[in-house]
Amino acid sequence: MSDRETAIIGLKREIKTVRATARHLRDQNERWRKVCATLRSLAGLDDAQFQNLLKAESLVE
Repeated sequence: MSDRETAIIGLKREIKTVRATARHLRDQNERWRKVCATLRSLAGLDDAQFQNLLKAESLVE
């Protein structure tokens, strides 16, 4: 096997790993969004109050 083929195989493996990590992070992000929505509703915050809270905690840009 040539160096080029070895490099291509390595890159394919790396792409698979990165895609799996991205999938995992998307799933994790979705779960946290659900937790956040639940806590928001339990706290009784409206959109403006929630945005102010996020800004105060530096969680939005």
